[in-house]
Amino acid sequence: MRVIENPWLTFNPQKNEPKVHLTDLPYFQGFNKGMGSRESKDKENYLLAEHLEPHPYLGNPKANIFVLMANPGVNEKEKNPKFRMNANKLEQNTRNLRHVDLESFRSRIDSPNKPEMESAWFKPRVRELVAKTSVERVTRGLFLLNFHAYHSKSWHPIPFTFPTQHYSFNLVSEAIKRDALIIMSRNMLGWFTAVPELFDHKNRVEFKSTRSIYLTEGNLGKPDFKKLLARL
Repeated sequence: MRVIENPWLTFNPQKNEPKVHLTDLPYFQGFNKGMGSRESKDKENYLLAEHLEPHPYLGNPKANIFVLMANPGVNEKEKNPKFRMNANKLEQNTRNLRHVDLESFRSRIDSPNKPEMESAWFKPRVRELVAKTSVERVTRGLFLLNFHAYHSKSWHPIPFTFPTQHYSFNLVSEAIKRDALIIMSRNMLGWFTAVPELFDHKNRVEFKSTRSIYLTEGNLGKPDFKKLLARL
């Protein structure tokens, strides 16, 4: 079997370069040029942000629970082209890309001495899980995976596959082989196409609201939430 190496190990853009993996860059730019030329009032929402650090995944790639999403969004601060991560968060992001350790995950939900490291987006989405288990179990047992790594205000399908996506798709295939619990949100057709074995995977569940990834009993339903707790 061909081993797919982690492409993000070589990701190291210079200060003023696009925050895009070099193998993805021509496709990234091609999509933005094509989208920018469309006669649509919504086209700005779909452009991929080259000034934001990529975020293909978060957490433990050997986890028993995978949460499959679309792509990272853009908040009010981040939409400014001059926005840059501070040094500590940049290091946090680099550790996560390289699977160096799980501290980059934990610091997003539990940094009492450095609250600025916590994620205002992510922490509320696992709050119920942490309350019913522990920070350690959530950190060790959960892996969140975006369909692709690049930020945009709104999701739009892209009619090609970034080279870096093959690594992510392989992580899902490996998770299915070990019978991990797979939780799906948006872009299910894209995921089923990229990882065909997902469709028949018996331990696959969906959020009640596919636009929300709050990992709660209300958003999963009691039976599936129990499955989630049991796997942590």
